[in-house]
Amino acid sequence: MRNGKRDIREILRRVDSHKSLAGVDLRNLYLSCMNFSNLDLRRANFEGCRLSYGVMDGSDLTNANLANANLTNTSFKETNLTGAIFESAIVVGANFAGATIDAQTKKYLQSKGAAGL
Repeated sequence: MRNGKRDIREILRRVDSHKSLAGVDLRNLYLSCMNFSNLDLRRANFEGCRLSYGVMDGSDLTNANLANANLTNTSFKETNLTGAIFESAIVVGANFAGATIDAQTKKYLQSKGAAGL
């Protein structure tokens, strides 16, 4: 986040203090079991991340990139996923109950084993 580089400590501080992470670059990080609940994650790039068993409940992931991410058993309850990209993401057991998702993405997630849709 400084000079275009990722500062992981600063990102974790922002998660812990519930500050905005809009547009943050988290590509290819191992973030399993993390709690990203109620965060502003608009346009965040989670491509290739391992987010299994994580919690994203109530977060705004509008236009976020979750392509190629491992989202196994991750909770997305009441999350705004408008325009989010899930291409080749692993979503088996992920819970999308009450999430805002467009019809095409919903159908795709159902076909890949997501729950709560």
